[in-house]
Amino acid sequence: MPPPKAKGGKMLSLVLWRIRVTLNDNRQLVGQMLAFDRHMNLVLADCEEFRRIKQKKKATEDDSTPSQELKRSLGLVILRGEMIVSLSVEGPPPQVDEDKKTAGVRVCSSFLMSYFGLG
Repeated sequence: MPPPKAKGGKMLSLVLWRIRVTLNDNRQLVGQMLAFDRHMNLVLADCEEFRRIKQKKKATEDDSTPSQELKRSLGLVILRGEMIVSLSVEGPPPQVDEDKKTAGVRVCSSFLMSYFGLG
């Protein structure tokens, strides 16, 4: 399912979508895009980094050395636009139930009311 078209452009339609960003040092970051600016700086949430590591070659081995992919969990990342080579969509934004939205408000309001002695 492609992202819906937004009036502010393609990047605005990708906010909250899960994207894969390829950097100029061949790392790839996958995360939920929260924000961007005119310099293509990005804010990614729940970000994971993927790196390909080539195994060191021994004299007896041929050219078909397997590469290993390392995964690292980063969390919240602010990424400089100058480092970005490409973007691709990994998946749609997560679905949020209406119950979960209102549950957070109820917990917060009940906490504030008890804190200030109103309830």
